[in-house]
Amino acid sequence: MAGVRILGSSKVRARHDDSLPPSSSTHLTFFDVWWLPLQPVKTVLLYPDAAISPALFDSFKSSLSRILPRFYLLVGDLTYQPTTGEVTIVCSNESGVTVIEAESDLDIRCLAGDPKHNMDSFFKLVPDVAHEELPGPILSVQFTRFSCGGVAVGIALHHVAMDATGQYKFIGGWAKTCCDGSVPSGLNILHDQVPEYGRA
Repeated sequence: MAGVRILGSSKVRARHDDSLPPSSSTHLTFFDVWWLPLQPVKTVLLYPDAAISPALFDSFKSSLSRILPRFYLLVGDLTYQPTTGEVTIVCSNESGVTVIEAESDLDIRCLAGDPKHNMDSFFKLVPDVAHEELPGPILSVQFTRFSCGGVAVGIALHHVAMDATGQYKFIGGWAKTCCDGSVPSGLNILHDQVPEYGRA
């Protein structure tokens, strides 16, 4: 039966940047905590014509490492603080994003083109994150190679750290970094493209 097989996982850390703090703890506002019980937002990007090679996966991970300093909270973990009863996003030098590598004998063109989508198949292409337990990751990623050719990038992103607009900017910046080999200059220059983490 067609399915997905997990090959392994690794942790991708944000590439060193002097602007990054050695550690940080960002508390959630009243409006943020409403999202805590909900599952992460799941996104699947399908690339039927991508040429599969070890270099592709290496580029995928290295570009993620380059873009993460601009979206630093994504490397963190949702963590319960027993002394205050709060949940915070904790980041440190050891924090990172879990990246799962998988392979599948599903037909990527059917997944992308069938008018009636098989949701069970799509869910297999996204990391299975236990959101009911803390600490828990903000971001997890799955990279799936298809035996018939093509790849899928599955993203599980907790809504407490980023809304849809932020996710769009993150994915767009990551994709451009992967293609060009460097972080888009717009993420450094345009204020509206740099995430704001102030919680005052």
